Amino acid sequence: MTINEKMNKAVESDNFTKIENIALNPKNAYVNVGKFNIFNGKFWREWEWVDISEVGKSYFDDLNGECQDYVMSLPKYKKLNYDKMVEIYDNEVEKTDPYNLKSFNLKPQKA
Repeated sequence: MTINEKMNKAVESDNFTKIENIALNPKNAYVNVGKFNIFNGKFWREWEWVDISEVGKSYFDDLNGECQDYVMSLPKYKKLNYDKMVEIYDNEVEKTDPYNLKSFNLKPQKA
């Protein structure tokens, strides 16, 4: 069951504890996500709850589309062009990525 399905079920059953747990969890974010129907060529946007636990740990290209939408909506990256935003985001991930740091015998930097 996805986060959205859990939230919808909690809203339908008026389970305020569950709603609060999802909404206040720092690993979740309410994101305006782009959707595309390949059969009729229509594009639209809708709001969804997204698991953002990999944001800041994985390179931009490795994130799923919802997490990429979340990163692009952050104030820090919002006004940058796409290439510059990806470059800055990936540089920040490289500073803390244990796999890359291990190969260069480096330690994580504090952000």
